Amino acid sequence: MLGGALVPGKPVANMYFTLYGYNTVAQALSLLQDLKLGQYTKLPPITTFVVQTVGTIVTIIHAQRDVLLSVQGTNVWSGQQVQSYNSDAIGWGALGKPLYATGTRYGFVPYMLIAGLGFPIPFWILHRKFPKFGWNKVFTPILVAELGYLSVGINSAVFTAFLVAMFSQFYLRKYRATWFRKYNFLMSAALDGGTSVMIFVWTFAVGGGSGTVRPFPTWALNPKGNPDYCKRLT
Repeated sequence: MLGGALVPGKPVANMYFTLYGYNTVAQALSLLQDLKLGQYTKLPPITTFVVQTVGTIVTIIHAQRDVLLSVQGTNVWSGQQVQSYNSDAIGWGALGKPLYATGTRYGFVPYMLIAGLGFPIPFWILHRKFPKFGWNKVFTPILVAELGYLSVGINSAVFTAFLVAMFSQFYLRKYRATWFRKYNFLMSAALDGGTSVMIFVWTFAVGGGSGTVRPFPTWALNPKGNPDYCKRLT
């Protein structure tokens, strides 16, 4: 949106604006997450970085090219971020005014910035009216940002993460405070580490990271068709 406003009518310039203005920050945060895990396991930072880079460039792009080019992707790989560069460049760069100007079909989109500024107000009012209920603890920027991710890709894993977060931050923190203070950080690291190890094993043993996909049994969490049980995409 900002790139389209600064350089209107130039989709390539908009693409470069997104690539160097946003993607560098997003990729840096993703790299730092893995570097943090590597630090926990006593891996040298340079080793972690080399494995990240080589794995991304060689393994994923080579073995999962067709999936990355598809619209839906799978519950493991998705090319939505890569494809969004082109669509965003055309949408905001070349067709910004016809699509997003006031009075057009998507003219409401820029005004959502104002709506985002007003999103915390209801929670502030509720906190003033019910100060003991905990409305002041609702962190609206994260809430709105995460809701935006639910509109694209395969996102059924978000529900699992939500259940774990509720168990940790509500039940353990409120009813098992001593255990929470002593072990919650360790539990978080264990879940992150265990998940990363299982993803690594699954990717190469089953998911096609080695070049061969081995079909996983069909069951409730691995259904036929769309993994999110979306009837429209099944």
